[in-house]
Amino acid sequence: MGVTTRGGARACVVGTGSTAARAHVPPARGTRGVVRAAEPGRRQSQGLAAAAEGAVATGAAAPVRGRGAKRSAPATSDALEGASTARRRAGEAVADVASLPDDVLEVVFGHLARDASPAQYFDAMLTSKRFRDAGMSKRALSNVGEKVLSRATAGNWNKGASAFAEAAVDAGSVFAAFLVGSVDFYCRDVAGGETAELASARRTRGAALLARAAVAGSPDAHHTLAIMHFNGSGGKRKDKDPVTGAAFCARGNILFGSADAKRELGHCLQDGFGVEQDVPLGRKLLAEAAAADVATPAMDAAVVAATVAAAAAEERLRKRNDINTLCAAVAAAAEVSAAAKHAAEQHLTAPPVARFLLDWYDPNVCGKALAPGTHACSHPLCGRVETRRHEFRRCSCCGRTRYCSRSCQSLDWRLQHKFACLPLLELYGWIESDTESQDTATLGVHGGGDDDDEAPELASGASSDNLAAMPDAAAAAAAAR
Repeated sequence: MGVTTRGGARACVVGTGSTAARAHVPPARGTRGVVRAAEPGRRQSQGLAAAAEGAVATGAAAPVRGRGAKRSAPATSDALEGASTARRRAGEAVADVASLPDDVLEVVFGHLARDASPAQYFDAMLTSKRFRDAGMSKRALSNVGEKVLSRATAGNWNKGASAFAEAAVDAGSVFAAFLVGSVDFYCRDVAGGETAELASARRTRGAALLARAAVAGSPDAHHTLAIMHFNGSGGKRKDKDPVTGAAFCARGNILFGSADAKRELGHCLQDGFGVEQDVPLGRKLLAEAAAADVATPAMDAAVVAATVAAAAAEERLRKRNDINTLCAAVAAAAEVSAAAKHAAEQHLTAPPVARFLLDWYDPNVCGKALAPGTHACSHPLCGRVETRRHEFRRCSCCGRTRYCSRSCQSLDWRLQHKFACLPLLELYGWIESDTESQDTATLGVHGGGDDDDEAPELASGASSDNLAAMPDAAAAAAAAR
C-alpha cells in the first residue's frame, strides 16, 4: 500500500513486512500516527476476535478490550462483526457458524444423527431455531440410527418420540423404518380399545415398513420378514410361505453374513423346509453361526454363567431329597431354568427393537396385555409375539415353550431350556417312572442325537399346558394299556 506524504515523497509499506524490509524503507516525514507496524496490529485484531468469539461460545457479555476501548464493553453484534473484519484483514480464516450455508449445517447434523447420543443431538438442536431446522431436515433425519433412537423405548414412547421416529421414517432412515415397522406389527394395546380393524391396518403398514427397511439394506429386517413368512404372521395358517422365508434368509446370509440368517437357513437346509434338503451345507452354515457366537464374548460368557448357575441350583435341589413326583420335578426344573436365565441376562443385552417389544408387554414397564390365546416367544431376548393363536411352534419334547424361529429355539436351548425340558428330567434322576416317559414320548419327542447340547426339534402338534394334569393323563394312558 502506498501513502503520499506532504513532501510529495512516497513511502512503501509492506503489509506483512519483515524487519529487514522495513529497514530499507526510511519513514516518510509527516507520517507519524499513519503508518503502523503490521505485527502489533495483527496481535490486536487476534485478541479482539478471540474475545468476541468467546462471548458467543459462552452466551455471555464477555468484555472486549481493544486499544482505546472501555474495559467492560459488552460483545455486541457490531463488535463481533468488527472482530471478524479485523481477522479477515489480518489474513486469517474466520470460523463463523452464522456464515455457514444451510446445506452444510444439514450435513453436520446428518453426521450427528448417525454417531451422536440422543442428548448430544437434541442439545445441539436446541441451540437456535436455525439449528433446529437443520436437525429436523430430511437430509439429517435420513441418517438417524440406533444411537439417536436408543432412548425411544416402550417406557418413553409418547407423541413426541413417535413424531420424531415418523419424521425419520419419512426422511428415509433405515433403522427408523425397522423400529416403527416392528412396533406397528407386533405391539397392540388391547386394553386401550384398539379394534381388530385398526390392528390389521397397523400390521399392514408395519409389514410395508419392514419391507422398505429390508430393501434399504437392514439385515435385521431380512430376518424378521423371514420369520413372518415362516409363521404366516398377520394372516392365517394357510398363509405360511417357507419358500419366501428361506429366500430372505439366503439374502441376509449372502449380503450381510448375518449369524441369525445363517442359523435359520442351516436348519431349513437340514430339514428341507422351504428349500431342497442339503444336510452337509446346512451343517456348515450352523457351524459358521456357532463360530460367530463363540466370537461374541458376551454370548460365550452368558452360556458359561448359565451352566454354572444351573449346576449350583441343581445341587441345592438335590440336597433337599424331596422331589419324588412329576409336579415337584417340573417345579424344580423351572427353578433351575430361572437361575440359568438370570445368570445369562447379566451378560446379554437385547437389541433396541427387541428391548422395546419386551418392555411393551412387561408388567413392570408398560404392562400391555397380549391378545387372548396368544403367547410371546420363549427366548428371553426376542420379544416377538403371536398375531394369532397357535402361531409359534412348540418344543417337541415338553410342549411348554414356544419359539418364533429355529434360531431363537437353538439359542434358548443353550441358555436355559435344556435345564428344564421335561424328558431330560430323567437325566437329573428326578423322574424314574417309565409310564411318564412313554406318555411324554407320544407327544412327538425327537432325540437330541449324540450331542447333549443339540436342541430337540420343534413340533406344532398339540400338547397340554396344564402340567398338573399330566400325571393323571399318564395314569389314564397306563390304565388304557
